[in-house]
Parts: sequence; C-alpha cells; structure tokens
Amino acid sequence: MNPNRYIPDIWSFDYIVAFLYILIIYLFAFAYSKNKLKVDSSYKYYMWALSAKIFGGLGFLVLTVYYWGGGDTYSYWNTANDFTSLFFQDPIKGLRIIFTPASEMNWYEYEFAYNRHQFLRSTDTFTTVKITAILNILSFRSYVVCTVLYSTFSFLGVWSMYGAFSRIYPHLKKQLLLAFFFIPSVVLWGSGILKDTITISAMGYLVSSFINLIIFKERKTKSLIIIVLATLTIAFLKPYILYVLYPALFIWVQSNIKALIKSNLLRRLLAPFVAVVLITLTVFMSRKLSQSAGRYQLDRIENTLEGFQSWHTTVSETQHQSGYTLGTVDFSLTGIIKSVPQAVVVTFYRPYLWEVYNASTLLAAMEGLILFLISLWLLLKYRIKLFRLIYRNKDVLFLFIFSIVFAVVVGISSYNFGALSRYKIPAQMFFVVALVLLIDKTEDRKYLIQ
Repeated sequence: MNPNRYIPDIWSFDYIVAFLYILIIYLFAFAYSKNKLKVDSSYKYYMWALSAKIFGGLGFLVLTVYYWGGGDTYSYWNTANDFTSLFFQDPIKGLRIIFTPASEMNWYEYEFAYNRHQFLRSTDTFTTVKITAILNILSFRSYVVCTVLYSTFSFLGVWSMYGAFSRIYPHLKKQLLLAFFFIPSVVLWGSGILKDTITISAMGYLVSSFINLIIFKERKTKSLIIIVLATLTIAFLKPYILYVLYPALFIWVQSNIKALIKSNLLRRLLAPFVAVVLITLTVFMSRKLSQSAGRYQLDRIENTLEGFQSWHTTVSETQHQSGYTLGTVDFSLTGIIKSVPQAVVVTFYRPYLWEVYNASTLLAAMEGLILFLISLWLLLKYRIKLFRLIYRNKDVLFLFIFSIVFAVVVGISSYNFGALSRYKIPAQMFFVVALVLLIDKTEDRKYLIQ
C-alpha cells in the first residue's frame, strides 16, 4: 500500500469544526495579545501573523487535496490516523509506541504499520507520524482541523523568534513581520502537515532562546530547557539543519561575547580561547547528533545528498515536474565548494520566469525575482562596503552564514524546483530577515521594548 494514494476523507462537517477551532484559537489569541500589548507594541501584529500561518496551512491543504492530489502530507496523516485508531483501542500500547524509537519497533505487530515498514523505518518519519497522531486526537481525527493545529503551533515558534528580533530592532517591527510571516512560500510550506512545519517552529524557539540567554540575559532556565527540547525536535526530524545552525549560532555567540569585553587587550587574549571552546562544542555536538541521525549521519551525508539529488531528478523526469541541474556535482568538500555560487543562485533566485512550467513554481519564480532585485540594489548601492556592513552587524552575519550554507546544501541536493521550494524555507526566511537589517543599515543594537 502506498499511503500517498489514500486521500483523507474531508466532509463539510470538517470545515465547520475547523471554523469553530479557529474561532476558539482567535478568542484566546486576541485576549492574550491584548494583555501583552500593554508592554510590547509588536503584539498589535499578533493576530495578523497568526492569520497568515492559519490561512497558509489551509492554502496548503487546498493545493494538496484539490490541485496536487497527493504528497508526503497524506502519508503522515493516513499513517497517523491508523495509529490513532490503535491508540483508542489500546491507550497503553499507544503510549508505549509514542516513546519507542523506530529502531526498536516490531512493525509486524501493529496493523497501522502494515505495508508501511519502509516509510516508518526512519526516525524522522516515525517522529512526524507520532506528532501528527497526537494532534489528530486533539482534532477529532479531522485532516482540516489537524492542519489548523499544525499551523498554530508553527506560528508560536516563529513568533518567538520574531519577538526576539523585534526587541533588538524595535523600529523594524513591520518590516520584520513581513520577513517572518508574509513570504508566501515559507508560509505555504511551513504551515501544513509536514516535517518542515515542525522544524521551522523549533528553529524559531531555538534562536529566540539563544537571544534571551546571550543578549537579554533573562529567563535563563526556561531558555536552556527550550534550547534542549528544540534541538532534540530538530535532531529527530532534520538533523542536518543543526549541522549548519549550531556552528552559525556559536560564531554569533563568540562575536557577542567579544563585544561585551571593553578592553581590546583582554578581548584579543580571550578570543582564541573562546573560539577553541566553541569549535570543540560544535564538533562534539555534531558527533553526538550524528550517532542517532540514521541516513543523516555525517559519514553518510554525502551518500544521502547524492541520493536526494538522484531521486528528485527521477521525479522531475517521470512526473513532469520542473527540474534543474548544476552539472555533475562532486560531493567531496572540494566539489561542493566549487558548486557554491550555482547552488546559492538556484536556491534564492531560481526558477527564472522562463523556467516556470507549472503553477506551483510560478510563486517561487516571483519570489526569486524580487529577492534578486533587492540583492542587486544592495550590491550596486554599497558595492564592497556591503560585505563590511554584513561583518559589522553580528546578527546579520549569523543570518547570512546560516542562510548561505544551508542554501548550498539544499541547492546541490534538490534538483527539483518543487522540492527546493519546500526544503529552502529556513534559508529563505533567514536570508530575507538579513536583507531587512541590511536595508536599514543598523550597526548598533537597540534593546528597548517599545
């Protein structure tokens, strides 16, 4: 059985229940934002941001069900729905499965896993099914309501990061709102029943907790707990994100620590020590994450990237989807470095308008054109000074390091514009936030809440 082929049953009643859920969510959100607005003016955009995510999730649902007619989201939900049936029949057994790793599962023991062994074998897929099953219980087994819950929880994580950056740059709240919540592809692919929705939320919590811990020096215990939970969530679903995100974060941490030291002599003496500590932590964490990362283990990542490229190329050729090529890519370190310019261009600026062969890639093409024009304008305006501006703003440097490196990873492994639109959303969001800060050309942080 291919679970992609089983379209979820959606009736008029599902939309009615979803409307009631949205109404309840809005009532709580309105009361919460009204109270928070007394101390933080960014909450005047709370309902707008929530609406963007919810309608982004519903938009993804409409496209999946009524236009594409399939996708990974069906696989996750159908499997989770069958798992939910087991959960209602035997809650103890259901709870035991929730806390059982994929590697320890005896798939032949459970009906929901029949003919889905290959699909459920990986930790990332099994974790997504577990999360979907839990939300499926809360949504009374409605695909529409489950989508609404997914988009709502995703909103909370992204809002956390938006709120942190709004405190650092209080004069850019409107611009940052657009960067975090109104990039069409990010909202669309980051709000449905997908791994991407969960990971983009976890990334938001992770980055905001680092900001609270390092910059604002508040909520330390809570921030550390959230960092651990967010890291584990991403590690279970897409550990390769952490291979890029944590080195970028540690570089950002180092630059913040150096900025706190007033003495130039002391700063120079401590800089090598701090660098060694952070590099050691990065290597240690990467190895620990890699041990349980399955196909995303560091020593397998080359084969995994090559496999993704091969699969997406096949899909492009057999299912008439829009594909691209960077030529023959050598997945060694040297080969990847040579492919950096092409990979960055394809991730942020392609498909070009003349490369659009279906409606689903038209949106990505329009976004790419806008990003290209903004990037070109900044380059022409500041020329070589642009790189100095990036280096001098610690936050912009962090955002660029992550977005560029991540863009290379997804650019050389996708080879399919449809898959690329989905995989690149973390890089795209971070890149646009960096552009907002560059356009403002802020070099000195402002920490006051307005």
